[in-house]
Amino acid sequence: MKRKIVSVWEVNNYVNRLIEEDYMLGDIWLSGEVSNCKYHHSGHIYFTIKDERASINSVMFARDASKLGFKLIEGIKIYARVRITIYEKTGAYQAYVHDIEKQGKGLLYEKFEELKERLSKEGLFETAYKKDIPYFPQRVGIITSITGAAIKDITQVAKRRNSSIPIYIYPTHVQGEFAAPEIVSAIHQANKDGVVDVIILGRGGGSIEDLWAFNEEVVARAIFESSIPIVSAVGHEIDFTISDFVSDKRAATPSAAAEIVFPSTDEIKEAVKRYRNAIKYMTQQKIKYSKEKLDHITSRPVFRAKDKFYKDKMQEVDVLMQALNSEYKSILTNAFNRYERTIGQLEKLSPLGTLKRGYSFITNKQNKIITSISDVSAEEMLSITVTDGVFKAQVYKEE
Repeated sequence: MKRKIVSVWEVNNYVNRLIEEDYMLGDIWLSGEVSNCKYHHSGHIYFTIKDERASINSVMFARDASKLGFKLIEGIKIYARVRITIYEKTGAYQAYVHDIEKQGKGLLYEKFEELKERLSKEGLFETAYKKDIPYFPQRVGIITSITGAAIKDITQVAKRRNSSIPIYIYPTHVQGEFAAPEIVSAIHQANKDGVVDVIILGRGGGSIEDLWAFNEEVVARAIFESSIPIVSAVGHEIDFTISDFVSDKRAATPSAAAEIVFPSTDEIKEAVKRYRNAIKYMTQQKIKYSKEKLDHITSRPVFRAKDKFYKDKMQEVDVLMQALNSEYKSILTNAFNRYERTIGQLEKLSPLGTLKRGYSFITNKQNKIITSISDVSAEEMLSITVTDGVFKAQVYKEE
């Protein structure tokens, strides 16, 4: 039998062609940990990608390494986009690395810190730019998901504290690829409408990935540019986002934001009572002081002959004092009655009050409010919001 003799290079070259013709090995992502990393003066990076059971020698040439946004260090976990090939000189197969991404939350935290530092240097977090939250807003805007827990928490607190203040809801996604542009659009729309005096922006808790829309630069700049003060209420008390730093006020939770924005009716009534008592006390003290001063003057000898004259005047003072007290009580009573009537009228006009009287509003899957039969179609699923929650319904037929 005739022997076939080939060189080592021929073998390596043949195997290399086999590997390069394999479509799967031509463009894959490897998951592993960086080891034996060396930066060459040429700009190339030589390192090993390993996991618990194996390793592969890797090289990232200068043209790709120059685009890398971070430094490779020992032990860092990465995803590497590679092409598998053989270095024909040694016969060792290796990975040509074109792109690298960090694994896990590390990259997100780095992006968060980088944006936070950059916006801070621009002055977006400065106290001088923060707008005051109105003590008694006429109307409140809420930017959040219409189906999330945040909207329920906010409306429940609003109903308890002051149901007379109307609420305008700007529904958005609060996570995912559509969240950031929808939040920006809602902020712009609220400013364009010019209806609300303050905005609550938020959502319930979640991971850093879930909350990431509130770390987007476009959202931060929309908050900063808003002429309407914004209260950020994202996640739980321990969660911090870029929106929290740039907003006019940060609340630990959506419920806490509602406590800040909606003034308590009971607290207002108690304040009116305190002011009334203070005015009454100061008036009485002023009258008492004036009377004592007058008694002192009239008790002097020069005025004794005029005793009857001053006694008559003292009686007039008593009459005037009684009239003043009566008028004072009447004014306070009328003012308080007007306040009670105004509160009652506001509660009647409140959307929550309307829902409480048996009304509801209906939205489709796109959160669009249904106002006409032409807005629905048979078999369509709808959401019906009533005073204590939301339930689903399906259209049977159009009439």
